[in-house]
Amino acid sequence: MKKFRRLLSVIVIVAMFASMSIMVSAEQDALDGFKNLPYSDSIVYTPDGKVDGAYYENLQQKLINEFTYKNKNSITKSVLQREMQLSATHNTIPGDVYVSFTGTTSGIDFALVGHASLVETSGGVWCISSWPEKDGHVNGVQYEYNYWPGRNKIYGLRVTEGTSASRAAAVKAARDYVNTSPRIPYNWNFLNKFTTSSFYCSQLVWRCWKTAGIDIDRFPYDTVVSPAELTGSNMTVLFYVND
Repeated sequence: MKKFRRLLSVIVIVAMFASMSIMVSAEQDALDGFKNLPYSDSIVYTPDGKVDGAYYENLQQKLINEFTYKNKNSITKSVLQREMQLSATHNTIPGDVYVSFTGTTSGIDFALVGHASLVETSGGVWCISSWPEKDGHVNGVQYEYNYWPGRNKIYGLRVTEGTSASRAAAVKAARDYVNTSPRIPYNWNFLNKFTTSSFYCSQLVWRCWKTAGIDIDRFPYDTVVSPAELTGSNMTVLFYVND
């Protein structure tokens, strides 16, 4: 009987290690799969000379899938946990970034590409972003009251290498842009992130941090910077989620 129990114990231990190895292997395979995301440092066209919309849609969806997978432990929350988080003090610091991915966030998003905004003040009372003329927003770079916490499908990002000096520099850049007269208009050419004569939302956030010396775009050398690319950057970490 003792020999049988020892044998059974050995079998159980071996099975546990085998199961753990399979889980680790599956985890690594999933992470490795994200290393081969489609990427080009120039605009991608179809054979007939049109911008390849399918390529960009595919890239954004893969980035969102990657972000969701890597942060699954933070994003998967019970209703109780979510309510506790929303009732807790929401601590933001200047230079933090809010993003969302879809057009289903109760008025925050204006398109399927999502929205992004830079926190301007301590405590996160005010943000700076860029909007088209829609839903009470004027056209271009503007202040917006921080109504992000409590909305659905919202993610807060903090720049990992951000120092007090670089955060101040990013916020200063945002203030300079928002106080420019005449107002800097909205950039409808999503494939031109390098212009500073107009901005879309995530482009503005990226440019402010770029001015501060930190590139928070997942693909620094391509021509577009989306909210999904900000979350996929190695320079940002998730500090808040309401999924």
